[in-house]
Amino acid sequence: MNLDETDVNILRVLQDNGRLSFRQIAEKVKVSVPTISNKIAAMESAGVIKGYAAIMDTEKLGEMSVIITIKAKPSELGLVADNFSADDQVRSLFLLSNGKIMLHCTFTGTHLINDFVRRLGDIPEIMEYEIANIIGVRREGPRALVKPGLSVVMQCAYCRKDVRAEGVKVRLEGRDHYLCCPTCAKAFQEKFSQTKGKANP
Repeated sequence: MNLDETDVNILRVLQDNGRLSFRQIAEKVKVSVPTISNKIAAMESAGVIKGYAAIMDTEKLGEMSVIITIKAKPSELGLVADNFSADDQVRSLFLLSNGKIMLHCTFTGTHLINDFVRRLGDIPEIMEYEIANIIGVRREGPRALVKPGLSVVMQCAYCRKDVRAEGVKVRLEGRDHYLCCPTCAKAFQEKFSQTKGKANP
């Protein structure tokens, strides 16, 4: 799924200010409101736009942020990450190619940092870890780099694998579905027909 110039311009506007209305975005991008609505809906459905949130200043809220780097066997990274994936204090969690996990955590008190560190010692798969307080922020922004020529890596609607260049697009009831291969496309269409048949006896 390739993003055209209008898609890219919409993303730039939203990345700068996610509170704008469709009409305000349309005025900036110089297209109609229905075009904005349809394109944003398509990018939300594709997972390009994951949500909208206010950006808050952690330090002004009296909170403390730390970066924790955890080393584990590559085969156990997922297992270690599962210990933190639902933790509210873990604001970001990254699996790294060098057999490490990086956590960006925020705490409302020093004692909570100590409690968290004690938890790290209770996870046997962790080989070692390093923790550092964030003492200043020079630049912080969204990870996505919005530039012309972007394309979206879609997930197969049937097997959930990434769709590559040889993928298949199937349109059913006015909506596009992306499949990784003709086999999945056929299976998906059959499943879609069966589900529709059950819903409309």
